[in-house]
Amino acid sequence: MRKHTLGILSIIMLAVASGAKAQSSVTLYGTIDDAVAYYNNTGHGSVLQLQGGDLDTDKWGLKGTEDLGGGLSAVFHLENWFDINTGSLAQAGALWTLAYVGLASDSFGTLTLGRQYDPTVDLVQPITADGYGPAFTTPGDADNNDNSIRVSNAIKYASPTYAGFQYELLYALGGVAGNTTAGQTYSAAVLYGNGGFSLAAGYLFAKSNGAGGAGTADPIQNNSVTPLDGTVALVGSRQIAQIAAQYVIGPLTANVRYSNAQYKPYVSFGAFDRTENFNIGATSLGYQATPDELLTIGYTYTKSSGAASATYNSVAASSQYSVSKRTTLYATAGYTHASGSTFSSDGTTIVPAGGAVGDLTSSSSTPNQVALMVGILHRF
Repeated sequence: MRKHTLGILSIIMLAVASGAKAQSSVTLYGTIDDAVAYYNNTGHGSVLQLQGGDLDTDKWGLKGTEDLGGGLSAVFHLENWFDINTGSLAQAGALWTLAYVGLASDSFGTLTLGRQYDPTVDLVQPITADGYGPAFTTPGDADNNDNSIRVSNAIKYASPTYAGFQYELLYALGGVAGNTTAGQTYSAAVLYGNGGFSLAAGYLFAKSNGAGGAGTADPIQNNSVTPLDGTVALVGSRQIAQIAAQYVIGPLTANVRYSNAQYKPYVSFGAFDRTENFNIGATSLGYQATPDELLTIGYTYTKSSGAASATYNSVAASSQYSVSKRTTLYATAGYTHASGSTFSSDGTTIVPAGGAVGDLTSSSSTPNQVALMVGILHRF
């Protein structure tokens, strides 16, 4: 009888173990996006080229979860960004744009460790016009609205949703011996959603004062809009505060946002010898004309002040047509007019500001830039 009972228990334990395994999963996913792009001026003249990532980033990744029981799961996420037209890595040679592991609880939230997005990217950016493509974001992505920044060595906590509220906290360790605050990053954001209305706000602070201007947060792409995060590394800090609201009513989606970004040098780079401020206001409207076609239009106003002072007025419009659940054809047009002055790439001199359509390419050598793109996006 005892042997018979032990045999039954063994079968039950194997069944439970098999059930636990069945609740664990690994998902392979990705997006492939390519377009024919025309710019009337990028750096020094017009260009016609193939360009990826005009609606969504070219990427592939793996994410998984293992059920540990009691509402607790182990989670991981690996994601690689690439250039579809050259096959090269897209993030300064990094194999993994995102790479983290952690624990997720139904009741207590999620704690993850590794290379991650900051909370403003998770909670604020999704309710802005950047979802329509990088033509709709800030010139040069000065305020990280197009999520140029990933944070290495980061510890992040994401809360469950409480009556429509959710919040996230992040701290990244600089790892500099003898100076625990060097190269550190910290960030927080909160999101509230109720029906078609969403409101979010967030804050990011990142030091780049390690050896050679190193820090835990990636630099912002420099296309003659942001100071020094190009050929010369910023030794200093970046501080970004954002607030955004979205309202969805029927086929219409309206967005509005404001952000302030501050770039503070800790050493003198010549002309870039004091804090440069960027104040950004933007709005957009999306119209779901049919179940398959989305029409969008947006406007972004960017004002920089400090050692340099420039104004950027940007408009963008797009049409997206879904030929299936996974494949979209799109056309995007953008225009930016710049006035005033900005920094040379090494920060030593002040130069005339050039037009820059969103976060797409190098600034124009003239005050105006026009961008036209026709492309295809496939998700798997």
